[in-house]
Amino acid sequence: MADPGRYDITIHQGATFVLPVQYKDSTGTPVNMSGHTVSGTLWNNNGTSKLANFTTEWLAQASGYFELSLAASGTSLVTNQGQYDVLVVEPSGEKYYLLEGTAFFNPGFTWRG
Repeated sequence: MADPGRYDITIHQGATFVLPVQYKDSTGTPVNMSGHTVSGTLWNNNGTSKLANFTTEWLAQASGYFELSLAASGTSLVTNQGQYDVLVVEPSGEKYYLLEGTAFFNPGFTWRG
């Protein structure tokens, strides 16, 4: 498996975060991910403290299309820049990282009331 793709994200505190992802091969064809599972986590910059687990939801598994999300209640607790990644587990049990990047945080103001 190739190295994971890199995509940096910005999470706005106090707001729901949603990142739609579609896995495509090198020719741009969607990858059938039937039977696969995906999970994602967010860690502090040095990887010593987990900040959040992303919720993952398949939107079209046969087309490799899913969403990573964090509820507003979860984003309000995160106050530091961090790193995230997305792990795929194939039906055979084989595991690989699909995506990784820096998670920047925008503190926002309105959600604080």
